[in-house]
Amino acid sequence: MSITADVHRLLRLRQDHAAWTLLRADTAPAILALLGRHFDHGTRRLPAPELFARLDSDLQTMRDEGLDFPRTGQAYCTEWVRSGYLLRRAAVGTREETLEPTEGAFAAMAFVANFTSQASSATESRLTTLSTQLQALARDSDPRTETRLTALLTERAAIDRQIAAVESGVFPVLDGDRAVERSAEILALASEVPADFARVRAELEDLNRDLRARILDDDGDRGDTLGDVFRGVDLIGDSDAGRSFTAFYDMILDPARSSQIDEWIDAVLQRPFAAMLTTDQRLRFRTLLTEMETAGSEVHSTMTSLSRSLRHFVQSRHYEEHRRLQRLLRSAQQSAVAVAKRRRPYDLLDLDLVRVGMTLESVAALRLHNPADNLVTEPVLTNDAGTVDLDELRRLVRESEIDMDELSDNVAATLRAHGHATIGDVLRDHPATQGLASAVGLMVLATHHGHAIDGTEDIQWVSGAGVARRATIRRRLFDPAADEFTTRKAFAPTGSST
Repeated sequence: MSITADVHRLLRLRQDHAAWTLLRADTAPAILALLGRHFDHGTRRLPAPELFARLDSDLQTMRDEGLDFPRTGQAYCTEWVRSGYLLRRAAVGTREETLEPTEGAFAAMAFVANFTSQASSATESRLTTLSTQLQALARDSDPRTETRLTALLTERAAIDRQIAAVESGVFPVLDGDRAVERSAEILALASEVPADFARVRAELEDLNRDLRARILDDDGDRGDTLGDVFRGVDLIGDSDAGRSFTAFYDMILDPARSSQIDEWIDAVLQRPFAAMLTTDQRLRFRTLLTEMETAGSEVHSTMTSLSRSLRHFVQSRHYEEHRRLQRLLRSAQQSAVAVAKRRRPYDLLDLDLVRVGMTLESVAALRLHNPADNLVTEPVLTNDAGTVDLDELRRLVRESEIDMDELSDNVAATLRAHGHATIGDVLRDHPATQGLASAVGLMVLATHHGHAIDGTEDIQWVSGAGVARRATIRRRLFDPAADEFTTRKAFAPTGSST
């Protein structure tokens, strides 16, 4: 491949690959820190509401430290899903969505983790792993009987020497520092497993989409891909990714191999050097096999589901409807290309188009109505009916309300006695029982049922604290014919019922 082709390939990766776009983002440190905090060694998936709550707490802490992150955890997760950093899935058996890092996010986290890793890249344990794997590859790929037999005899001789050394009691024991180093190397390899699983799942899903596209592009029912599915061939399971994963999955599900791995882990954690391991390292050793089994089971379920869905897609003949829709879309596109030579997008057409559509929202944004929220769970208390004290009730009302009935009666009485009345006249005949409130009430009555006249007058009242108050106001004359005053009992005709 030429250097120019390499440059263009890397340019496409920089533009399209989620790992590269994440590392180029302005907020990459915050995104990687948050994802690394909540999707650590054993956590690959979280319920969406739980992740939103965790991120809200972290974002508030960051804001308290002066960092500018104004949006909510849910808003950031929605953005990360669109950018390809998080993958939204429907949880099996529940209506709740889950979120997990994509292959690109795992790759970016692993890339940055290499900068902060304390282990040297040229440790003895890594070189030992490299030489052991290289030796096994050279031996297992050798088709010649003579050289392969020689290699096995050499290995057996080395094992015999080790057995003799152990029987004599003189054999090397891995010291603490070297054992801790090798433990760290094992855990480093194990930390790459989630990214491997995410990559396998992405490859399987890409393969599923590619197979469906090939089925739609095949003419008739005799296409190679379509014919293989009709014959019962598991194209997803028989792919390179499917065969590789199936071999790994069968190995971790092998009872003998699993029990052997558990015994090895127990033996390692009982060694004296295990005290030099951190609490996190010991916990990761304990959960190593369980995490691989759980993650493997999830990928296996995905592969099985995709295979079943593909077979159903073919056997139910749903692909025929998809083909018809694809032909219609292509026909519309070809017509649009032909029309584009004569018409422009902004040209006015003599057509009335009916706009149809719907608003799409994520499941996490929906809120279910719970009728129990409006139910009264507390018992209803029944109080015995008592005797109402009208005077006390009137006193309570007068503490918060102006007694307009009393003021209207006072105005009516003053009008009956003098034939005319101003606010000052009423207060001289009937002192303000509510202090300033009485004066304000009389001014309201004079505004609605009177008229202004020349001059001013002084009015007086006593406040609630017992202090005499005085105010100068514009004179207003109450209207003796106003219904507010003529309907009062004081103006009732003589001999009428009261």
